[in-house]
Amino acid sequence: MKNWECVLPEEVGLSSKGLLEYLEQVEKQGVELHSVKVLRHGKLAMTANFAPYDDKTPHMLFSLSKSFCSAAAGFAVQEGLLQWDSKVVEVLDEYAPENPSEWLKSVTLHHLLCMGSGLKEESDGVAGKGVQEWAKAVLAHDCVREPGTYFHYNSHGTYLVSCMVQKVTGQTVRDYLIPRLFVPLGIPVPYWSSSPEKVNCGGWGLFLTSDSIARFGQCLLQKGMWEGKQVLPAEWLERATVAQIDNSNGNKDPNNEWHQGYGYQFWRTRGNRYRGDGAFGQICMISEEKDMAVSVIAGVDDMGKEMQLMHEYLFPAAEMDMGTEADQKALQEKLASLSCKWPEDDGSGRAAEGIFKNKDFTIYARETGNMLYIRLKDADTELELTAGKDRPGLFAMNPGLFSETATTWAAQYGWKEGRLHLVARNLNGPQRLDAQVTCADGKIEVDTSRSLCFIQYTGVLEKE
Repeated sequence: MKNWECVLPEEVGLSSKGLLEYLEQVEKQGVELHSVKVLRHGKLAMTANFAPYDDKTPHMLFSLSKSFCSAAAGFAVQEGLLQWDSKVVEVLDEYAPENPSEWLKSVTLHHLLCMGSGLKEESDGVAGKGVQEWAKAVLAHDCVREPGTYFHYNSHGTYLVSCMVQKVTGQTVRDYLIPRLFVPLGIPVPYWSSSPEKVNCGGWGLFLTSDSIARFGQCLLQKGMWEGKQVLPAEWLERATVAQIDNSNGNKDPNNEWHQGYGYQFWRTRGNRYRGDGAFGQICMISEEKDMAVSVIAGVDDMGKEMQLMHEYLFPAAEMDMGTEADQKALQEKLASLSCKWPEDDGSGRAAEGIFKNKDFTIYARETGNMLYIRLKDADTELELTAGKDRPGLFAMNPGLFSETATTWAAQYGWKEGRLHLVARNLNGPQRLDAQVTCADGKIEVDTSRSLCFIQYTGVLEKE
């Protein structure tokens, strides 16, 4: 399937009025979505792209990567290379401690996939600490609970899954999935970050477009079928999308999205649905009851609110009276005008130029015409950005700051009552710099507390 069959929502039993209300609530409640695709009955009923984002640019998935790593494990089991009860210390014997405990010896692929390994919490944090052998460092932490008895979300446990797949296949999970999943679904070969051991991180680091996530979601919804062929392993899918463990650890709250049960790198969710998800709002949610698949890439700081809007407004569009032609037109007009918010300019600005310092930062700023150039440096990082006043300026962020690969950013600024407002967004991820700058008496007061997964700082810098 090279392209989706796009239809009006009413053609697949969705209300344009309901979908419009969903988008209006997203804006009203300040939930920054980047791209949403809604599929019903195998057809594309809505694509909502919030400029400058789109559904064709790869986006950081964070922990939504886990669902794809899980699929790789499913293929390995289907091909007889692994078993659900394969023991991690036996498959990865070169990384196992010399005398593993009985609990550690009993940790299986099943336990890792359902987050029930029992490994110490400290095992989930070895990356980025100068450790060269991640798997060895994770397994060195041993278990504090009997495997299978307690849910503990552990991204490095998923890394061990990636290691196990690579050990038995001789390929990274990305390369292993290319002919089995990505090519059949029409998903471009993605980037997936790796450890120093050249093993894909598994639990994070995958970049995909919202269109690619939607294809994966539709394949899940179709029980692994795609264009008449079984693509995803049927047994894996049955196991992966049902509750394999109580993720509330005995304290279930029926209104808590994270207490509905956990499968193999998928969450059960309210409304008898399931999802893969990643930090800051990356979601692939499936409703078998409504025959719907929804993909979302985003930059949110409250995923609970994001999912509440889906439950309260998006999925109910399948139960509402169908919209009129006027409703359809209003929805299409709304979709054509969607945009993330940028600073506005009231013309009160003055040239912001010079070098400003304090003990934490050095900032060089220069405003020329309708462009603002900024270079920021602290003890660990130096970055440069270019912002436009009338429209966003584009610039590249070098590898190593937010990703192992280069990312593209857009930035815009404006003056309001003599105060500078600057917003920069990563077009390949959720990161957002939101800076308010007040200039007075040879000093600048900087407030970036509204930023998302970026430098959050409030302080004064003096002009050099």
